Amino acid sequence: MKAIYKGVILPLLLYRAPVWTEAMKYAYSRIKYFRVQRLMNIGMAKAYRTTSSEALYFVTGMTPIIIKTVETVKQYNIRQRKGNQTQLIDREVEIKNWPHAADVVKSIEDNGYKEQTIQIYTDGSKNEHGVGSGVAIFVGKELKAQLKFKLDNRCSNNQAEQLVIAKALEIIGAIDIAENSPRTIGIFTDSRITIDSLKNVNNHSYLIEDIRKTISILERTDWTIEFSWVKANVGIYGNELADKLANAAACNRDTTVFFNRIPKSTLYSELEEEATPKWQKEWENCKKAAITKQFFPNVRDRLN
Repeated sequence: MKAIYKGVILPLLLYRAPVWTEAMKYAYSRIKYFRVQRLMNIGMAKAYRTTSSEALYFVTGMTPIIIKTVETVKQYNIRQRKGNQTQLIDREVEIKNWPHAADVVKSIEDNGYKEQTIQIYTDGSKNEHGVGSGVAIFVGKELKAQLKFKLDNRCSNNQAEQLVIAKALEIIGAIDIAENSPRTIGIFTDSRITIDSLKNVNNHSYLIEDIRKTISILERTDWTIEFSWVKANVGIYGNELADKLANAAACNRDTTVFFNRIPKSTLYSELEEEATPKWQKEWENCKKAAITKQFFPNVRDRLN
């Protein structure tokens, strides 16, 4: 029953919510939605029809429909860039800035050095201290460069993995190699998501497109670039070094933040968190469900 509600009924109730949300200020409009959710909650809780709606919310763990409506409208505004949005959001790149579909990334799974002239090992880290990424660049077996970058604390680990690849590719021109050496680059990452995203022609996120753009520029100057997945924490020197750099960047609170585009998924999670205090306030002010309150006094504890 809960799966049916979340997967079918709730999307129908919230369809086009930004258009009709103003109608929810009228009691008769709210009552219609209350009735639908109440019927579903009774079924989910297997409760008597005399059970109060407020108690049913807690027993089922379903957010009150009006609070959920407000959350849905805010999500829509984020997607459509409406309202006063002061923060940068990690949106998809506009279609006019997409590279040609033929520019795909070649992926080879490997857990050691290949024959490329330049080997780039990258890693990202997200922990309680922050978000960071690191890269170790080798020419042959000689370490030529090691860099680390700090991201906004609300960024994701995937963004950290992708940012450092983009940054590493940008400095290829500054890496000295022997004159007759093949112009080949191997990028070794433990992020399967990044490799899969680069191969997915339907993925047009900001950092993925930034990587594709740089690869396209390098390929036009006769560079060959290959991506390889390596298993993390198995003693590969380049990967271990990149991991240390990423952790150091994440823990450094005094360094410059190189990337601050917040993922939409993070913003959506924050909207869900905003809904919890509203629900808690309604629960505390409710004069019904006294017995249920004894068992579930706190909304956050119930949801966890």
